[in-house]
Amino acid sequence: MEYELSSPNVLYVTTYSRIRDQIRQDILNSVFKPGVRLRISELTNRYGVSQMPIREALQQLQGEGLVTLLPQKGASVRKIDENFLSNMYDIRYAIETMLVRTGVEHMTDRDLKEIDLLQEEYEAYVSNRNREAALLVNEAFHRKINGLANNYEAIEIIDRHWGLIDVLRRQFGFSEGRIHSIIDDHRKIVNALKRRDRDLSVRLTGEHVMKAKIDLIERFKQSQR
Repeated sequence: MEYELSSPNVLYVTTYSRIRDQIRQDILNSVFKPGVRLRISELTNRYGVSQMPIREALQQLQGEGLVTLLPQKGASVRKIDENFLSNMYDIRYAIETMLVRTGVEHMTDRDLKEIDLLQEEYEAYVSNRNREAALLVNEAFHRKINGLANNYEAIEIIDRHWGLIDVLRRQFGFSEGRIHSIIDDHRKIVNALKRRDRDLSVRLTGEHVMKAKIDLIERFKQSQR
């Protein structure tokens, strides 16, 4: 069902997404310290919205692992540390390697063309130093590959962390040389997919995720020094 731009449904989703992103950013910027209670009444005053988008945002942030929701106790901020980041990428490793293993069997020539075009678009944005656009296209590249397996439950788990990963990348950046390493990894993955080499595609995907994990943790540790 399609809605007009002024539809209450669209406005609600826009408000909820904006509030979720603002709370997430405030947590990562230590406005809300680890262990702090996130009271609905205080959040509605802070962000100038009703309780409903606040509650929806907290549910989403619980799925990302940033917030803990307990009966009778409400929401509290979870500590972001090296262990949290490591666990997040380990989950991504397990699911993405599973998805690409299955996805190779269902991949069409049209899928390959779309993946190839997304990689070319990513490289163009990197070359133009458009980091925001590059992050979005990088996400689209991985979503396309992950979607080949038609396992929507698994994709939903990964999707919970994409927004958080993008925010962390904006905040901590990349180690020197990592951007070019990403391009090289993507090219190798695309070539393996074109050959329909399932085992190689799985191995390269796993290595790519682990490199991202090591890089982000290192950048995080540097920010804590």
